[in-house]
Amino acid sequence: MAGDDKDTGKSLRPSRRNLLLGGGAAAVTLGAVGLAAKTLFSTTSVHVESFVTRGSGKSRNILVLTGSGRKGGNSDLLAEAFVQGAREAGHSVDVFACGQRPMVSCMHCGGCWSTGMPCVMEDSFSSLWPLLERAELLVLCSPLYWYSMSGHIKCAIDRFFPYSSKERPRDMAVREAMLLMVGETPLLRSFAGAAESYRQILGYKGWKDRGRLFVTGVDEFGAMRDHPALEKAREMGRLA
Repeated sequence: MAGDDKDTGKSLRPSRRNLLLGGGAAAVTLGAVGLAAKTLFSTTSVHVESFVTRGSGKSRNILVLTGSGRKGGNSDLLAEAFVQGAREAGHSVDVFACGQRPMVSCMHCGGCWSTGMPCVMEDSFSSLWPLLERAELLVLCSPLYWYSMSGHIKCAIDRFFPYSSKERPRDMAVREAMLLMVGETPLLRSFAGAAESYRQILGYKGWKDRGRLFVTGVDEFGAMRDHPALEKAREMGRLA
């Protein structure tokens, strides 16, 4: 009979090669589905959007904190574009690279102001706190790490604690803030954790939110070069 394996000499059982190919395709498919699920469902429902508001037009002191440990990386390029725009508009800008000038996080030792300075620990915060006390606008510029700001910039923020104690003799000069971030993720809502943390910081300190910029789909070193988001960062600087 036609099609009988005895007549054709062919086995109806799948070959080892076909089994391997089929198994490999299934593994790739499952892997893609798993990655999509992690991307879609591992973030919060916080709304994420980029925007900027115009400042008073007066020259002011601005402090930019960068959070990358990779000098000249994509978030550094974003920060440089902002600084360029701000200086073009006549603002005075200081940049503190948290990734290149690392500091430990707050130890909650209770020594705040005991020496006349905000913190008793001797590290790069000694160079940061004078900048905080003269900056009217604080700009946080960080890569996206684990759905949040980088540990480098987070350590610096933790050290703001002396300016939140009830016994503080003085506060930071900061009254407004901006957030700029860049990440490999293709989804804006992957920045939700960082956006919510930033919003809570603003509420706690009573700072005005002057703008946010979230850049997606950027990973390889230098990928931000010639990226259209750089002009958006410059415009944020000009409007500061």
